[in-house]
Amino acid sequence: MCGGGDNKGPAEAESRLALAQQSAAYYTRFQDVFGKFEDMAISDATSQFDTQNYESAMGSASNAAQGVYEQGQIDMNRAAYNRGFDPSSGAVQNESAALMAAKSRGMGLGASSAGIANTDRGYQMMGNVVNMGQGLANESMQGQIDVAQTGVDRVSRQAQQDFMRSSSLQNVAGTATGVAAGYGLQQRTV
Repeated sequence: MCGGGDNKGPAEAESRLALAQQSAAYYTRFQDVFGKFEDMAISDATSQFDTQNYESAMGSASNAAQGVYEQGQIDMNRAAYNRGFDPSSGAVQNESAALMAAKSRGMGLGASSAGIANTDRGYQMMGNVVNMGQGLANESMQGQIDVAQTGVDRVSRQAQQDFMRSSSLQNVAGTATGVAAGYGLQQRTV
């Protein structure tokens, strides 16, 4: 016989047929059990880039930053009042204006960071679709959790920095208290 035909033995052909049947059974089982979840993950990944997701993520981040700064403003006003500062004084008004500007900046940074994180999350989700086929979805899930936490951490750090910069009013109050205490002690000794 001429021609290099592949003459496989009957045992090898049966083995290949058994492997093919087993693979088909696994694939069918996968589609029955996980196919819906895989389709949902693909749909979620592609819809991540919808305008609605950006608006939602950016709005939530902006609102969260606003809440942090507004609570800080309330605390600052309360501290100024407790220390006897007139709310209409220049020092209180300057600190209040500085915190309002910081709040606007914090809200903008939080919103833009959330928009960028939304894009990152979308691409990460697309990578997860690929990873699902390779059995690596658990590893990529941790990456999504990390992306979300990074945005929250960034806003918290920014707010802390802004409130630390706004400590001049607290320093003035401490100095005034120290001067008053010194004057009071001096009066007792006279």
